[in-house]
Amino acid sequence: MTRAIPQAVACRQTAAHVWGLQVLPTPTGDNWPVEVTAPGHLALPDCVTYVASLPGEDVTEHQGIRLTTMERTALDCARWLPRMESVAILDQFARKGVDLEALWHRPLNTWRLRDTLSLADPGAASPRESWLRVILVEGGLPRPATQIRVDLDDGRHACLDLGWESFKVAVEYDGQAHHTSPLDRRRDTDRREELRRRGWRVIAVRRDVIPGQIADLLHHVANALIERGWKPGPETTTRILGNIRAARRRSRHHSARRGTRRRRPAPGGDWTL
Repeated sequence: MTRAIPQAVACRQTAAHVWGLQVLPTPTGDNWPVEVTAPGHLALPDCVTYVASLPGEDVTEHQGIRLTTMERTALDCARWLPRMESVAILDQFARKGVDLEALWHRPLNTWRLRDTLSLADPGAASPRESWLRVILVEGGLPRPATQIRVDLDDGRHACLDLGWESFKVAVEYDGQAHHTSPLDRRRDTDRREELRRRGWRVIAVRRDVIPGQIADLLHHVANALIERGWKPGPETTTRILGNIRAARRRSRHHSARRGTRRRRPAPGGDWTL
C-alpha cells in the first residue's frame, strides 16, 4: 500500500503493530482499518487517513513499509489513543529501548499527554499488566512498582507483576496463556503459598477485569493496602470511593447493554475478573 502511494505513511496503532508490539484490542481481519498519515486526504479502501505533514526524521521504512519511527509512533499513540491502550504501547516501546523521556522535549500541547507519558513503565511484561497498572493508579491508589523480586528457598526467586513492597501487597495478572491448565494453577498456588509465608498478600486478577469488575478490584486492593498499614488522607479516600462508585455505575450500564450478570469473586481471594 505505502509503496504504491509514497506520500502515505502508516501511523498510530498500525505502525505499532508493524513494529512488533502487542496492540490491544488485537487487530482481526477486515475489522481493523489501516491508519495512515498523508499531506492530503486519500480515498483508500479499508484505510483511515489523518491529514498532516510529517518531518522527514519522523518517517522510516520497516519490513518494506513506510511508517512513523518508533519514537513518533509512541508519541502519536500517547496523544490520540485511550489512556490504557496508549500506556500499554508506551510500555512496550520503552522495553524496546525508546527513550520516552526524550519525548517530553517534543512539542507537547496538553496535560493529558504529559500525564500519559508519566504513566509509562518498561517493567510491564504484557499489555494487560499495563492496563491493570493504569486502573490502579487512576483509581486513586499509590503507584505500584513493577517486577518486584522476592527471594525464595533454594536460591530461587519470584518476580511479582505489580506491588507495594513496603506493604507486601502484590497484584498479578493471570493471563490465559500461562495460568489456565491444572499444572499452571498448581504452580501458581504453590508459588503464592510460598510468598504468603514470607508475608506477601497476592491478589490474582484474571482476564475479564475490564470493564465488569474494576470497582471490586479497586475496593479489594485498597482494603488490602489499608490492612497492611497504608493511611490515605481524607482527600485520597474520597477520591477512591468516588472512583469505585463511578466504576460500579459503568459496570451496571455495560451489563445492562449486554444483558449479562456480573460475576462474583471466587472464594479464597483469587478474583475471577
